[in-house]
Amino acid sequence: MIELRAVFLDLDDTLCDSRPAWAAGVNAAFDLLASHRPDIDGAQAQQQWLAVNERLLSRLESGELSMKQVRERRFRALLKRLDAEDDDLADELNDALAHGRLSNMHLFADAATTLQALRIRYHVGIITNGAGDDHDDSQWSVLRQLGLLDLVDSVWISDEVGFRKPDPRTFEGVLEEVGVDPSEAAHVGDSPAKDVAGANAAGLTSVLLWKSPGEVTVAGREQRPAIVVRSLNKLPAALIR
Repeated sequence: MIELRAVFLDLDDTLCDSRPAWAAGVNAAFDLLASHRPDIDGAQAQQQWLAVNERLLSRLESGELSMKQVRERRFRALLKRLDAEDDDLADELNDALAHGRLSNMHLFADAATTLQALRIRYHVGIITNGAGDDHDDSQWSVLRQLGLLDLVDSVWISDEVGFRKPDPRTFEGVLEEVGVDPSEAAHVGDSPAKDVAGANAAGLTSVLLWKSPGEVTVAGREQRPAIVVRSLNKLPAALIR
């Protein structure tokens, strides 16, 4: 039996509560938009925002755009759809979203203690999809804000790696850099489609963090995890078993 030497974890919604933080950032941006342009219909703006993000995220997942490029384009595209093109305002809206998101980002209660426990036994890294620059709306900013850089041994961000989960090349490059075989590594995340499917395709032990009540539901065999944990604090024991 091969023992694990490295454990990698997803960031958003695995180690930190990113959904409410994103919602707070979007609300801050739309409050700012309303103050600058009260003539714009709020409901129409929200509808167009959803359409813009759907289009940009589709191009992101296809590899056509990076997360940094998506960020730079989203409010410009929104204002264009609203016949209100204004690059300076688009930048202000981006900054408002980024600051609102970052200031509302919080670690899950058991994240720090879990990482500390894992580091006693393994190389511990973070593999996350997102931007890798110095903007407030980047994964480096989140990692610094949450104090995670002192709790892990390595960080891997899709914009810097060149591939996004679930692309197995994301994991293959990380393993080569760290110096471990796929059979010696596990990846932990909350997304069957990205974290589990990507880890499975690259030959890592896939661990699904499933906090929803009821049975685990996945779309296909490629999304079936090797291990399921219901909370992060159960992870160290589950990996040993």
